[in-house]
Amino acid sequence: MNIEPDFKKHLDKKLARRMRILTIILCVMTGVLAYNMYISHISLLLVFLGVALGCTLGFFAGRMFLIKWSEEDSKIIGNIDLLGGIVLVLYVAVSIARSWIFAHWFKGVILTSFTFSFIEGAMIGRLLSMRFNIKKILSEQGKD
Repeated sequence: MNIEPDFKKHLDKKLARRMRILTIILCVMTGVLAYNMYISHISLLLVFLGVALGCTLGFFAGRMFLIKWSEEDSKIIGNIDLLGGIVLVLYVAVSIARSWIFAHWFKGVILTSFTFSFIEGAMIGRLLSMRFNIKKILSEQGKD
């Protein structure tokens, strides 16, 4: 995720670090997924389906962190609220059970590749959700 330099001065350090870590993990996961696609010969349709399902979950899981404008710091901050905590618990539960859920349809290395595509999609969805919320807040604050 490329955060424009203008955005950086308005982001809390913890939130910026969280986004950087997700981006780094996403890059590593892309390599792992590419390798798994190569060894498993999974169809691109299944990979795109996994990414799409993961993106959907990740976009809603982006709600884990309440991203808002802090008047005290004049920065965008991210905290977990009660609803975010509930979403986090559900997100972790789905993440833990994903292999079991997908094992109903896929087996072996195809299951592994599909699971990796799902994880990658979830991370993309989370990053897109965070970015969308940041842009919305900056726009509301007249900082865009």
